[in-house]
Amino acid sequence: MTGVFPVTEAVRLAREAEKLGLGSVWFAEDYFFRGGIPYLAAASVATEKIRIGLGVINPYTRHPALIAMEFATVDELCGGRAIFGLGSGVPHWMWQMGYDVKKPLSRTRACVGLVRKIMTGDKVSHEDKFFIARDIQLIFKPVRTHVPIYLAFEGKMGLALAGEIGDGAILSIFNTPDYVKFAWERVRKGAEKSGRNLDDFEMVSYLPMVIDEDLDRALNTARKFMALYLPHSQPGGPLMAHAGIKPETTLEMKKAAEEGGDVEGLITDEMVQTLGVVGGVESCIKQVRAIVEAGAHTPVMFPVPGTDVIQTVKTIASEIVPALTG
Repeated sequence: MTGVFPVTEAVRLAREAEKLGLGSVWFAEDYFFRGGIPYLAAASVATEKIRIGLGVINPYTRHPALIAMEFATVDELCGGRAIFGLGSGVPHWMWQMGYDVKKPLSRTRACVGLVRKIMTGDKVSHEDKFFIARDIQLIFKPVRTHVPIYLAFEGKMGLALAGEIGDGAILSIFNTPDYVKFAWERVRKGAEKSGRNLDDFEMVSYLPMVIDEDLDRALNTARKFMALYLPHSQPGGPLMAHAGIKPETTLEMKKAAEEGGDVEGLITDEMVQTLGVVGGVESCIKQVRAIVEAGAHTPVMFPVPGTDVIQTVKTIASEIVPALTG
């Protein structure tokens, strides 16, 4: 669930997902929407068994000591059901806050290492080119001394880093089956570097979803959502390239967004269906199956604004999941 929804809706979604037997519920932290940590806290209290994921926070706006503190607290709140995502943040949003996102991979590597040290519960002193920790120690014992940390990067080096040091990878919205295969290639490269196996590695795929038998209505609903994000996509980056969207198209959307133009008018029906799970139930099943067959362990299917959140999760549980697992 993205931060456009009230926290009360997040609680309803988490409860419903758990009641219906889904495997996990995920919350985004998009600037400047509602915060991801409060979502996790609310969902933790409202549920008992379902895994709860956060995707993602970044190592610029929070020091690793604060990240460790928040991770450990949320993990305590939900009894060790949490999954935490780290990434470098959307460049445009980071620019708005005055952050210079240099060396995102090196900074993330350093952040993950320091978070994990602090979450052992031991006293930690550490200094590198990014972070300083002077005799930092949590005053409470974490429920787990090693919480799962998944990395979220679009490019080949970031995906390799996920395979090298992460417990999983979170693939951004607009990933496609071809991109999932590309992601696995890079994750394996990283795993080879650190000499680790990937038996427990989890590939998470974020999929904007609009389930509606009225295709035109479904397309238009999804298009409004995509218009908020596509102008900030990397022109010619792996996500867009694997979706077949040319750099000039992304740049045109960016220009339209900056000038108050019609971004939606630049997003074709074909783009919408390539970049999201959109249409009737049978069409959505086919699109999600393609993502799973490409290698995604956990397709995270989330409703976009303008859809009925609870009805969406019910349809996922009653029709889409059985078709994929039956």
